[in-house]
Parts: sequence; C-alpha cells; structure tokens
Amino acid sequence: MKASLISAALLVTFPALIAAKNYKSNLWPIPQSVSWGEYDLELDTNFHMIGPDQHELTRAMQRYSTILVKEHWKPVQAPFREKASKPQDEDSAKQLKTLMIQVDQLDTPLDMETDESYTLTIPLKTTAHLKAATVWGAIRGLETFSQLIQHQSQSKIKDVDNQIANEDNDLYDVFNDDVTKPKRETSLQQLVIPKVPIHIQDAPTYPHRGLMLDTSRNYYSVNDILRTINAMSFNKLNVFHWHITDSHSFPLKLDSLPDLANKGAYRFQGQRLVYTKKDVQRIVQYARDRGIRVIPEIDMPAHTGSWALAYKDITTCFGKYYLDKDNKWENRLAAEPGTGQLNPVKAKTYEIVGQVIKEIAEMFPDSYYHGGGDEPVYKCWDQNTSLKEHMKSNNVTHDDLLHQFLDKELDMISKAGKHPILWEDAVTNNDLPISKDVVLQIWTNPAQLAIKKGYKVIASNSNFWYLDCGHGGWAGNDTSYNEQVPPAAPAAVQKLLDKYDVASNYAPSNWGGAGGDWCSPFKSWQRVYSYDLTFNLTKEETKSVLGGEVALWSEQSDPAALDIRLWPRSAAAAEVLWSGGKDADGKTRDIGDAMPRMFDWRYRLVHRGINADPIQPLWCGQNPHLCDATYPAVFLH
Repeated sequence: MKASLISAALLVTFPALIAAKNYKSNLWPIPQSVSWGEYDLELDTNFHMIGPDQHELTRAMQRYSTILVKEHWKPVQAPFREKASKPQDEDSAKQLKTLMIQVDQLDTPLDMETDESYTLTIPLKTTAHLKAATVWGAIRGLETFSQLIQHQSQSKIKDVDNQIANEDNDLYDVFNDDVTKPKRETSLQQLVIPKVPIHIQDAPTYPHRGLMLDTSRNYYSVNDILRTINAMSFNKLNVFHWHITDSHSFPLKLDSLPDLANKGAYRFQGQRLVYTKKDVQRIVQYARDRGIRVIPEIDMPAHTGSWALAYKDITTCFGKYYLDKDNKWENRLAAEPGTGQLNPVKAKTYEIVGQVIKEIAEMFPDSYYHGGGDEPVYKCWDQNTSLKEHMKSNNVTHDDLLHQFLDKELDMISKAGKHPILWEDAVTNNDLPISKDVVLQIWTNPAQLAIKKGYKVIASNSNFWYLDCGHGGWAGNDTSYNEQVPPAAPAAVQKLLDKYDVASNYAPSNWGGAGGDWCSPFKSWQRVYSYDLTFNLTKEETKSVLGGEVALWSEQSDPAALDIRLWPRSAAAAEVLWSGGKDADGKTRDIGDAMPRMFDWRYRLVHRGINADPIQPLWCGQNPHLCDATYPAVFLH
C-alpha cells in the first residue's frame, strides 16, 4: 500500500514567538471517551504525518499540516484550579515527531451509514497513532488532533499595535483553504500537546449531522458556501442540506430548462445571481474533501413562485398578495410573501418536474434527495378555475391532489436513483399515506408523531434549531412597532393575571414578548445545545432518529450576516449530534459543563477565519465561573 508523508515543517518560513504554558484542552465537540495524562509533549519542528495514499485523506493531511503551522492557538478560557504538569520521567520522549494514520477501508463511500469512528493515541513517545475504519473517520480524528495542540507562550505582554493588527486581520484566511486571500506561513516551533498520554475513542452518536442553508430568499456566493462547509468540518458536521430554490428565486442553472434560472433568478446590479454546474461540482468536491455530503432540496409543490417566471401555465396564484384584504390567516395564499404553487393536474407540470429532478439528481452524487413538500396552501389551488372544475368532476379533495403530486414526485426521485427526504407536513399535518421509505424532516411537531407512523426522521424542531428566529419582522408596512407605552392586557387576560398574581408574566410584543416573527425568541447557543432529539421517545423509537439539522432560512440573512447567524450556535448543535446529550456515565451534559469549552471554541473559530458571534465578555473566560447564573457548585468543593 502506498503511503503519503505530509510534513508540516515543509511549510515553515520563519520562527514563531516564544510563549507560556496552558494545560487545558477544550475539545469541541467533546469525544465519547478521553483519558488524560499529566505531562507536556512538544511537537518536533520536523513533525510529519504518514498515512495511506488516498486522495481525500492526503488532502486532509495537507490541510491539517497547514493548520498546525498557522494556528498556534493560545487558549482564551482560563483553567479552573488547573494543576501544573509534573516533571517528565527521564525515559519519556519530550517531542512528538510523527502521527501514523491507519485506515482499514480506503474506498468506503461517503453516505448515511459510513463509519466515522476513530481512535487517537498520543503516548510519551515520538510517534502517535490515529486509527480509523474509514478515511472519513480519519478526517474526524485529524480535527481532534489539531485541537489538542497549543502554543507555549512565554513572551512578555505587549500593547496591541492597531496598525499592524488591521493589516494582519486576514492572517488566518488559510483555514478557508484556496477560497480567499494569500496564506501567511509560520512554523512548528513552540507547539505542545498538554496532558499526555492521551487516549481518545470516538464516534458520532448520529449518522446525519446537518446544516441547512436557504439560498433562494437571499443569495450567497460560492465562496460563502465553501466557508460555511469549512466551518462545518471543524465541528464534525457531515451534511450540507442545500435549500436551493423557493418562491423568491430559482438560482440554479439547468441545461434542460435554462429559463428557470434565466428568468427566475435574482438580477442585482447588472448580474444574474445563479449557480452553474461548475459551481455545484466545486462545492460538492470541496465538501467531499472534508467528509461532508451535499443534499440538494428543490421544494415543491408549494414555494414555487419563481418557477412561474418561466412557466406560469404550470403554477397557480402567482403574483398575488399572500393574504386577503381582511388579513385573515385562514384565507392566505402562501405561508409568507411570495405566492405560487405547482398545478398538480397538468401533465406539463410533471414533464417540467421530471426534467428538474433528473438533471439535479445527476449533478449531486449523494444518495439522498430532498423533495421539500412543506406548507401546501390549498386556497392557492382554488384560484385556478380549471383545477377547481377538475376536483369537482373527479370528486377529489385537496389532500387527494397533494397525495397525487407527492407520489409522482417521490417516484421520480426513486427512479433517479435517490432516497427521498420530505418535510413532515404531508404525514403529520395532513395524515397522508406516504411511503415509509421516505425520511421525514421534523420541524413543527414532536418526533414521535412521525416515528409512531413508521418513519425514520431528521430532527430540526423550530423551537430549538431554527437560526433565523428572533430578529423581528420583515414586513414592509407593519406599524405594530410604534408603541410608546405597553398596551393594556385584554380584560379577560388581566382578570386571570390578577387571580394568580402573575401580572409580571404578561409580555406583549415589543415589551418582552415574542416580537415580530413566528418563531421568536432568538435561539441562543444554550437553547440550541438543550435540544433533546429523543425527548419522550422509547429506547426502540430512538433508533428511528437518524440525526438532525440546524436550519437558516434567509429572509433576514445574506453574506454580511452569514457567519454570525450560524456560529457558534451551529457548533452547539454539532456537539449534540456528535457526542449525544449525555456523558459516558449517563449524566446529562448541561450548559455549565459546556460553557468553558464553548467560550474558547468561539474564539478559536474566529481565529480560523469564521466570524462567530460573541457569547460573553472576555472577562468571563478569564475569571472562571464568575459569570454563572447561579452560585457555582464548584465553589463548594
């Protein structure tokens, strides 16, 4: 078997700064099992990795070798009562020279059932060992290895030179690989692995660990998407769910149906905002190099207003205001501004749909395909006279039409060689007998509703994992914000508040209440971290949970806000999905356990070029537990 030798030392150009010891490792996501020692092990300045000669693995070794010479991480989170390391024995090695990588199966496909387990052993010797069943597990192990390494900072504290800092603010763009600016090189000097010997046995709790990004409501460049995928790899997320199209735009160029993008994509400052086949290939390959699958979603039959710009005759209620003149929700034509729905009784509809599915299935190699299926609004169909006459003459209901459409769509997806995913609505809301082979993505209802009907699910409960929530409304003429004093509670409500002496609990919009959007409040990282994907499920029912996804719908997000909307909240979900909600001893891992690691991880993401949202003042990390919400239990011991 051929082997690749990747030397981080080859990237050295100048010596690093000398620096002081800090022994705490803040791994994210936390591995399933870790045993720590008490000693420091320095990296040799000629440290290198040796592993099988396989494309994705070789690329990963090169990437992480670059990270080692670029990152030189100095933990921000101060250790709490950390003991100093003991002197090493005379017989112990003081420098790590090699990481040997062993992979059992080099040609394992990247798919839902792929084994991502690995074992990482770092003894007080010159050689460490990373063993994995597959290349994809080895890539996860390399991420863990990179996080173990710290810079030994012994330099004097200096004031920030703002001029230099501003010039060097692209120092860590290396972590975006070939996507952004030129790379700046450092060295392997002054790097150390604390708490050696270390033994890690690790594997994901869930096979499907995803992030969904909507690129229809607002457009993201290919580089924005690649940066997001790169950050996903740091967090061991492995599915990029690409919600490509919606009523607002159709940005994907198709050879067989070019007008869908030519007419349905946004035009902005002289440019058509589209993704080409070459763009898709680049995104898919970039993701694969990082062990990340790309699953496309083309939502239908609702959320298809953008199709009407090219094929108006196969849609209904396009171009209308989404509410009636009385603003009654029950008379809506769509779930939000942007109407249009595919006509389920026209033969041409299925001709177009079939071409879309066939070409997109060929563009994306993953074995799964997301067909959408959410939020059908029957009154939109009622706007079409011939469709209403069809229902009457054939004695069929709206549910019958939806079932007919989804059955045909699912058949097309299956014939394209893909395993279909749908949003839950048709099963949990409409109670349609959709094939049990379909995976349902849960977003509004408890998971057990779908599981008890026999489905496997992907969990994305909007109360926990919708990242667009809590940013206020985006309607154009909403005057409800113009309140200078709190409105009085309705008389019946006030009576109950007085009866139970809970008047302070009444919080109308703009005065501490939900405020502005349907899924408020904002989902903090703590809320994201608290999501129990198997809540109220039996042990047997938990087997039907394939994993989950955080979701960013883009009504109020675009490239300027992308990183702070996603990170570090998606990292919180990543640990839930990788590590599970409990430690090895069965104890639930709470916010207090996670906070110090999350605090440090957020800064490390920024260090790696991801503009993650801050979660606390810097003071909190430098004064452990003094920012806790209640008196810290650790102070009692």
